[in-house]
Amino acid sequence: MSREGIDNVGRRGRRPGDAAQASAARPTARALSRRAREQLQRRILFASAGAVGLLALSIVGFGAVKELLWFPAQPVAVVFGDSITLRGYTDALTDQMRQLQAQVAQASNNGQNPNAISGSVDKLINAQETLPEDVLDQQIEQSVIAHEAKVRGLSVQPSDIDNRVNQLLADQRAVLNAPTPTPTSTFTPRPTATELPEGFVPTPTATPSPTQDPNLPTPVPSPTATLDPLTPTVTRTPFPTRETSTPVTTATPAPTLLPDEFQKAYDTVKSALKSESTYRASVAQQLLRDKVKDALGADLPTHGPRAHVLRLATSTKDEARVAIIQLAQGFPVETIADDANAHPVEGRTSGDLGWVAKGAESPEFDDMVFSSDTPLNDWTDPFPVGNHFEVISIVERQDDGPYDGLNTSKMKDRRFNEWLAQAKQSTEIIRDLSPQERQWAVDRASKGIFSTSNDTRGGAAR
Repeated sequence: MSREGIDNVGRRGRRPGDAAQASAARPTARALSRRAREQLQRRILFASAGAVGLLALSIVGFGAVKELLWFPAQPVAVVFGDSITLRGYTDALTDQMRQLQAQVAQASNNGQNPNAISGSVDKLINAQETLPEDVLDQQIEQSVIAHEAKVRGLSVQPSDIDNRVNQLLADQRAVLNAPTPTPTSTFTPRPTATELPEGFVPTPTATPSPTQDPNLPTPVPSPTATLDPLTPTVTRTPFPTRETSTPVTTATPAPTLLPDEFQKAYDTVKSALKSESTYRASVAQQLLRDKVKDALGADLPTHGPRAHVLRLATSTKDEARVAIIQLAQGFPVETIADDANAHPVEGRTSGDLGWVAKGAESPEFDDMVFSSDTPLNDWTDPFPVGNHFEVISIVERQDDGPYDGLNTSKMKDRRFNEWLAQAKQSTEIIRDLSPQERQWAVDRASKGIFSTSNDTRGGAAR
């Protein structure tokens, strides 16, 4: 057989896929280049997708870290080197918001009128205008006190906290176990006419004048003297003074609870607390405040200048002027003092203060009471004290006399408050609450409060 025949037989014997397999086994340069380009594009696509995903995860992770860790850890104030973080500030603001919310809920549950409930809700909503600054100021005060306690070597032990809690629980038990007074029928006397002071002339009631003829000239009235409202119209005798003042009684602390009683009562309290550690921390802060106050007032005098004083404290100067006119007209000072004490201003008591030590009241009070220019047994003109006004009458002065416990306590409070106000002005205290941090704290502190308050107001309106 010829070679040509052999080749034809060989071609007929090959399978169609053999050529393709042989070609795939030895790809051309173009195929190799195309394959490499496709693989490179695939890698770039995967790498780009991975980079985009990693970038997205990084952004989300950074935002979460910033929101949950970094941002809350930023200081909103630095007090003598110690930082007040945004997280701690927000927690304190939240507690204050919850307390306001509890007040609104209590007002609603007590069945008050809808207007009162609505007013309480508005107070809660408006609290975010000033409450953030008030809470920050409170935290700065706590840090200042803690710094002073550290300087003086003062501290609060767990046993101190237990003793204070024991006393609080004992006082609460004493209030709950106090006997309920038995109601007795009272006889209301018929009202009698009030005796007018001597020389008092009531203002005559105006009578209508006859209509004049329009054709006649109008008579010109003669000028009349205008009375000064502050000038007394009657002469009064000096207010009778008392030789001794009414002693001030202080409540006797209730006996503390026995260990078993205390543990049982404390377990009941813990079950109602949101956080036991927060509660104990607040008790510790109050104890530390008392210790610093006692340390600052350790060298206060036990005797010195004092005066027997009558006082009337009013909200405005006009109210004080009215009180002076009433005194000039013979109204008893006790009656006017009772009216003033029904609405006390800035914690001031009106009436007979008894013997007052120099330094127990305000500096303005001392300047007026212990000045030789202020006469005895005569009411002074109204003078400002803080955000209110006072008028006083000095019964007696003494250059040296003993100070009782009430005066000593007031002197200690005044020294502590003056020290605290000055310490808060230190250059080592830096307030750094930004508007963004303030809004961040308010948003989280009021979360869930205002929606509930709105529901309460809607229910009250219905």
